[in-house]
Amino acid sequence: MDRGSRSVTHAAGWLGEQSFAELCSPGFIVKRIERVRVDLSSEKAMQSGIAVALESAGIPFEREHRLSIEDIPDFLIPCPHAPTQWIAVECKLKGRGGGPRKIDIYRQIERYARHPEVAAILLASNLSMGLPAEIGGKPVYAASLSRGWIV
Repeated sequence: MDRGSRSVTHAAGWLGEQSFAELCSPGFIVKRIERVRVDLSSEKAMQSGIAVALESAGIPFEREHRLSIEDIPDFLIPCPHAPTQWIAVECKLKGRGGGPRKIDIYRQIERYARHPEVAAILLASNLSMGLPAEIGGKPVYAASLSRGWIV
């Protein structure tokens, strides 16, 4: 997967005081997502809110890039230490009906981890879910979308 041949969205004005490695580190991305009050009324509204949060922080990303027929992460963020790898961001919303089953989310993340171009995985969700530190040898991070609503 060559980054040069794909469109990556990033904020105008570029990096400011933050280096590319800092902006695209999973820890920085988690903090940025958790600080924002994301609209949780629908999955599309949630994804749009996360896109705005990433853009406003100057974090480059690509939306819904197909890794395989069944694997399409909501966002791919360039990995700062591996030019051909990405951080896959998957967004999950707990809705009125309870939302997706946790085992199904885990299996989806596990599939993403099998792709060589994925260096790490970040789950952004308002669903409370424990995750291991690694899946398939890839680090896994979680960003709580509820945290932005806590005063």
